[in-house]
Amino acid sequence: MLPWVDDFLQRIQEEYSGPPPEHTQEDFTADDMKYAKSMAAADMFDTLGLKQEMLHKGGVKSVSTLGEIIVLGWSSPPWNTWWRAIRLLVMKPVRILIFAHPRKRLLPRKNHAVKEEHINGGFAMRCDPMSIVIYRKEEVTRVIIHELLHASCSDPYHKETPHIEADTEAWAEIMLCGMGARGGAASWRRLMREQINYSLRQAATLRDNHGVNTEADYAWRYTVGRLDVWRKLGLDVAEPPSQYTVCESLRLTLCEPEDS
Repeated sequence: MLPWVDDFLQRIQEEYSGPPPEHTQEDFTADDMKYAKSMAAADMFDTLGLKQEMLHKGGVKSVSTLGEIIVLGWSSPPWNTWWRAIRLLVMKPVRILIFAHPRKRLLPRKNHAVKEEHINGGFAMRCDPMSIVIYRKEEVTRVIIHELLHASCSDPYHKETPHIEADTEAWAEIMLCGMGARGGAASWRRLMREQINYSLRQAATLRDNHGVNTEADYAWRYTVGRLDVWRKLGLDVAEPPSQYTVCESLRLTLCEPEDS
């Protein structure tokens, strides 16, 4: 076992040894809608306007001593999992706004570049846990973890943006698998192996069908770049294969922690 893994998994075991943070569901208010509308304005990542499309959907809100989560278009989300992730990762109050748009992460046509509209699903301001906005239902938990890491000042500030994102995404997936395993070492190793194998197949697909090879290619920061981070952490990560089954999706992860 790698030296950092024991401490990492122990923290997650401790989280799952007790109940999730107490939280209550409250009414979606006019102020919540005002905030949602302000965040639905066009931005550089949500180039498809997915947030705008969700403004007419019903809203729900969960509140705890850790902050609040506002969700549009999803009546029964996995609150417990999200509050556990928040308690694991941040020390300040959070506000998370989720536009649960059903659009999947889809690959563009072969030989076309992967852009923001194909892969992005949320954003946050660095070191500001009140700024998290997510706009796809697919992989919400993984994106929440990713944005919580940004919002908790974990970014390696000395690196350029593609490497910051690769580092953040690599750790988000490590954490997601850790939560899926509830901190169990054997389960985490299995989930990480499945995740690494999937990521290698996805990287090979992006390399051969969409020209994703270096940090200059936009999708590198979320896909190929995470492989380098895992290698530096000591995980067993091969090079993307030359023979493989083409990956049909741009979703980044396989694991979905049980909500409890």
